[in-house]
Amino acid sequence: MQTPGGSSVGGISEKFTVGLQDMYSYSVWLIIVLIIIALIPPVIILINYIRKKNATAAANYVEPVKTIDLNSAKQKYIGLISEIVEKYNSGKLSDRHAYQQLSKVVRNFVFDTTNIKVQNYTLSEIKSLNIPNLYYLVDECYEPEFSEHNKGNIVETCEKARQVIVGWN
Repeated sequence: MQTPGGSSVGGISEKFTVGLQDMYSYSVWLIIVLIIIALIPPVIILINYIRKKNATAAANYVEPVKTIDLNSAKQKYIGLISEIVEKYNSGKLSDRHAYQQLSKVVRNFVFDTTNIKVQNYTLSEIKSLNIPNLYYLVDECYEPEFSEHNKGNIVETCEKARQVIVGWN
């Protein structure tokens, strides 16, 4: 048997040494993976912060108020209603399409003068606006606008639409 630094087992002599490994001798990939793992939480926190900030900014965004001359808007939309009546009387528009265009014209008039996006509102949403003339006019257009078989009078409804626009404040 030999002293430390060498050993003899069954007559075979073997020498071994123990030494410290250099600090940078570990795999570079292990260090890279550890750095990436350490960076993940701050990146997630930063992304969430940016999302919340953008959501808050979007929620606090106020659209600029449009300034429009009410009299010129009235003239424009009364002219569009007259075009619908002319096209209908000349046979270029069916009842259904005339009602659809009239509804679109009236809804766009309301949007242009109030900035209320009624173009996509349902009838019940329009009713909740508490603008009775608009509600009754759109209600009158509703069935003929969506029905294949019309029971309305588009010329009379166009005249009512003109009256609503002329009386708009």
